[in-house]
Amino acid sequence: MAIFSKQDLMNELKTIFLFEADHILMGAGEKAAEEFIGFPAGDRGEYCHMDPANVNLDRFPIAGAFDRGYDYAYFPSVKNTLGEGEVQDLNVFMAGTPRAGGIHSGGETHAFMTSDGLCQRVADTVFARWKLEWNEYNDGETFTTRELALLANMTEGAVRNAVSDKGSAGLKAIPGTKNPVLIEHADALHWLSGRRGFVPTPSSAGSDRFFLQNLKEVTTSDAMGLLICQALNGTRVEVAKGLGWSLETLEHWLDGVQVFDEQRASELAAYLEVDEPFFVGKTLEVVRRRDALKNKEA
Repeated sequence: MAIFSKQDLMNELKTIFLFEADHILMGAGEKAAEEFIGFPAGDRGEYCHMDPANVNLDRFPIAGAFDRGYDYAYFPSVKNTLGEGEVQDLNVFMAGTPRAGGIHSGGETHAFMTSDGLCQRVADTVFARWKLEWNEYNDGETFTTRELALLANMTEGAVRNAVSDKGSAGLKAIPGTKNPVLIEHADALHWLSGRRGFVPTPSSAGSDRFFLQNLKEVTTSDAMGLLICQALNGTRVEVAKGLGWSLETLEHWLDGVQVFDEQRASELAAYLEVDEPFFVGKTLEVVRRRDALKNKEA
């Protein structure tokens, strides 16, 4: 679904921090701005025209939320989940971004300040997907045509046309709503399910093409354990109880130090809802490779 790369997103996020540094420079002075961004304003006396590559995103925790948000928005998988707190953080962060930048430039503007900005698109898509799939039993949820356009990978104009279409393929809007037009959750979900560009969040590892592809490509027991861990729904204690295993047994599988057991592998495959023969064979493959390497090193 993404029409831009994660690197493009991160470069724009770096630009946002450059503009924020200018605001701090004006409001609190050079020292505060340098402490925020990590380097001085230089000869030009402002940050907004600097190369985004100068910004180290490790200084800013919100960068991690955007990184995970990008995957959640465009590559929905049991491996890519966000909590409600991170969803809200992205929205609040974008609401607080500068509307202009620069000191001597006299109010420099940038694409990130518009609805087409990459960070704004990710934040809006994340929020729309979260409302649709994690809050699906809240009958009060509604969606704008922009949110549905982002989820369906369509233009907002095409969604508005669907609202205007009174036929069977049309999209039903809540009567009386305009600026923005709103669509109820059930109608939004029904309409999206028929759109080719919409990628629903998989309900299990077995229906997750990203998880299955990663499982096919995995070569070590450690990597397989991490992949399984990412796909688990619930705490380790809850998963162990659901499998009827001890917590120690489950942790051996997740840490990649398990002794191969065909019955255990079959039970875990059934729990994840993936093809049992394939999962058992993959487990045997990575365990044998791990043990052979240990024997060679010994």
